[in-house]
Amino acid sequence: MSTELAADELIPLSVKERKALILHHASLIDVIHIADEDLHTAYKYAKVISSIAPAYFQYQIAQDRQNGSVLELDIQSQLISSKTEKFADDFIEWLKADFENKSAILDHHPNPRNLFELCGTKLLVTSNSVTRNLSTTMGSLWEQISNISPYIINPELEFGIKITGIDILLFSEVTVKFAQLKTLKGTLTGSQSPRAKKELSVHDNPLFIAAFDLGRWTFNDPNIPRIAGQVFWNKIHMDYNLVENHVRTMLQKIDQAFTDLAAK
Repeated sequence: MSTELAADELIPLSVKERKALILHHASLIDVIHIADEDLHTAYKYAKVISSIAPAYFQYQIAQDRQNGSVLELDIQSQLISSKTEKFADDFIEWLKADFENKSAILDHHPNPRNLFELCGTKLLVTSNSVTRNLSTTMGSLWEQISNISPYIINPELEFGIKITGIDILLFSEVTVKFAQLKTLKGTLTGSQSPRAKKELSVHDNPLFIAAFDLGRWTFNDPNIPRIAGQVFWNKIHMDYNLVENHVRTMLQKIDQAFTDLAAK
């Protein structure tokens, strides 16, 4: 039985039906040449999806042009804003709950766990968990914003499938790239970088992306291209300045909420 799958077979289906069809075709893929068993499934999924992705992208792009393109600046701005505003509102709700929890600990915990709790410094107790959680949760926000573009496919949203080490597929210069998308050039720690290289290297067209061109690269591999900031957003025909401006507004809103909570 052929492992070839056509894009037009998937397009009219539900996400659940697409997933079932991809899983079936993936089961027919040979992975004997992939040494790392942990990446066998990722390789199979990617092989099936890469065979249909160019036509799938062409369909997405054509549909977008027919229906009033999301890439028009005013529409793009509205869509980005809706995602950043929701993120800010959701995070502020978490922030309020975190503050209440930390306040309860400071007021009633008989055994302080660190110097900040011992000294009753609410803001210092809270700030570390806030920045850590914010940095972690923002990672998925860049996937959501980039997915506005018809030049991006998020395999989880489109096919119900998670490809280990791959966040998005990017269509650029008639080539489908399998990419990891991080916040900054230095997002990966030294111990995380080898894993990322291994995950990306099993694909024919890997790409490492930083959403913002900030800091120094901690990911280096001569066989895996990397891009950052405006270069990335330009490739998917989105306006970097719009992204930056809406993210700035989002973070300032969160920062103000944090300041207000600390002042109570």
